[in-house]
Amino acid sequence: MSLKLNAVKLALSFAIVSALAMFALPVYGIYFAKALRMVSILGGVFPGYNVSWQGAGIGALYGFVTCYVYAVLVGGLYNGLLVWKGIKIKGKAKKAGGKKKR
Repeated sequence: MSLKLNAVKLALSFAIVSALAMFALPVYGIYFAKALRMVSILGGVFPGYNVSWQGAGIGALYGFVTCYVYAVLVGGLYNGLLVWKGIKIKGKAKKAGGKKKR
């Protein structure tokens, strides 16, 4: 048994959270007129990202794609380093909720 990560599952989970955060920031700005500076800073990096519903959708797409790509790269790098170093766990994992021996 090794410590390898499933890079695709890792990337999907991070990308969904990132997309929700990038969507929520302009929506928060629409309703409460706050976080406008943060959206404008991110708008300099991601063209089309602004305080509007369209900008929120564009930001969610940008957040998903960029975070997915970086998380796949990090997960692949992590797995590659494990293989390169030959790191493994010795022994077997115990089942949860099993009966105790006396």
